[in-house]
Amino acid sequence: MVSSPPVSRQRPGSACEECRRRKVRCDRGRPQCQVCYETGIECKINTARLPRGPRKGQLRTLRTRIAALERCLAEQNPSIHGQVTTLLTGTLLDGDSEEDQLREMAVVSDLGVEPFTDESAAVSQSPPASDSSLRQGGLVSELMRADLDQLYFDRVHPFAPILQRWRYHAWAKQPRKCDERLCLQHAMWTVAASLSAQFQSFRDILYQETRSMLDMLDQQSPRPDGLGLGMEQAQAWVLISLYEYMHLSPQQAWMSVGRCCRLVLGMRLYEIDDPVSPIALARDAESVLVDWTAVEEQRRTFWMAYSLDRLISFHHGLPFTLSEQLISTRLPSSEEEFQSGQPVLAPYLPEIMAQSMSTSPEGSVPTLSSFGECIVLATICGRALSHRQKVAVEQLSGTGLADGFWTRHHWLYERLSARIQALSVTTQADPMGVFARLIAQTMILFLHNVLESVAWKTGDHLLGMIEYERLCVLAAHEVVGLMKLQGQLGYFKVHPLTPIPLLMCSEFFTAHSYLDKSFELLLQEVVECLQDLDRVKNPIPVHSPLS
Repeated sequence: MVSSPPVSRQRPGSACEECRRRKVRCDRGRPQCQVCYETGIECKINTARLPRGPRKGQLRTLRTRIAALERCLAEQNPSIHGQVTTLLTGTLLDGDSEEDQLREMAVVSDLGVEPFTDESAAVSQSPPASDSSLRQGGLVSELMRADLDQLYFDRVHPFAPILQRWRYHAWAKQPRKCDERLCLQHAMWTVAASLSAQFQSFRDILYQETRSMLDMLDQQSPRPDGLGLGMEQAQAWVLISLYEYMHLSPQQAWMSVGRCCRLVLGMRLYEIDDPVSPIALARDAESVLVDWTAVEEQRRTFWMAYSLDRLISFHHGLPFTLSEQLISTRLPSSEEEFQSGQPVLAPYLPEIMAQSMSTSPEGSVPTLSSFGECIVLATICGRALSHRQKVAVEQLSGTGLADGFWTRHHWLYERLSARIQALSVTTQADPMGVFARLIAQTMILFLHNVLESVAWKTGDHLLGMIEYERLCVLAAHEVVGLMKLQGQLGYFKVHPLTPIPLLMCSEFFTAHSYLDKSFELLLQEVVECLQDLDRVKNPIPVHSPLS
């Protein structure tokens, strides 16, 4: 039995112009289709319609543009030249079908490279605009922006909680943004791309674009209002500093943190909650209600700059930019209160630093948010470094250890023990909380190193050394346990400054293998963890901070 040929669902002929305009099915009736007959209009058919697909020579012109783009990328950033070449040209071959070529053109368009037109050629050859405003680059398409924004709040925000999510999305949807906000967005995308296997190839070019934007902002004239100057700019420097520590060098990150600290000093963010400060008086003088979310973002930006200033400078004893004695800004509120916009006031840093288990009536200290604990521990790091520097001065003077040495040493240990006790009751294993616990245990090792630096030994000193050796063995095992807990979070969610305590711990294991037989195995685990972190975040060999 011979089967009849299938009947086409498409009637012969062309659809009329009115049906095309309305985007409805045309019955192709002649002299009038049903739609034109019912509406009483003339049924016109255009038989001179251009064929589908790219215009003649358009693919060849597109290849020429891609070759020019390759040359520009090779000159600006040779490291990504090969990746972009493969992505843009690897599938646009002469042997491809027209359908395959159109699909690849869509891929190129999704990457932000606009399809070629005569007008776009004229624009590409025209000189740059004369105004100094920043413009969003074409590398990041709308779909990529949505993915990078989501990645930022999933992986970056947990260790850099300086932005309120709904507030960011509100201004991110605006068609025109100020230069500072454009720069902040690019900084967010830069760090987010670096913590994603999907967007790793874009991180370097995004970083270069962000640094160019920051340089342009530095050259612009200050705003006439003064207040609120450079808020998003300071936030961008915070994120770029973290990126540079992970992927460039600690020296570069230290320089960028210094730039960020100068900005927050210029905005007087260190005295947000001082009732007689200019920023507080200006806020109180406003007739509208205070935007507590914006104020909390200012607090968090300041404390992020302060923490980075302390922690990145600490390991090699470099000077700090921000002075603890000048600060009259409250600690950040909890993450839940921040994201919900609740105006809750946290305590001041001196109030927390005064607490210890001996001064608390119940023998325990109140817990802070993970961000707050990191700030307090960064402060203890600064105090401990100052303590070690004073020991060196006291020994050089030839007067011997004064009573102030043991007073300072016991004070630091009591505050450190208070924070360890407060962190031990927290069950939440977030990246910032685990990092705070790592820092706290590592500081036990640091205080032992301070005792070892003393040239002359007294009875009290030797007894203190024995006690600290016991504490150091316990702290070392705790560090390795926390390191394994952090690995369970996924290496893309590990705090980027984790190499600081791990490198200090590895140095302690190497110099004090006599204290515990297991130190050799623990050292091997720490080194393997550092190598895993480095493979995820940095293609170059493991580096020592500021080495």
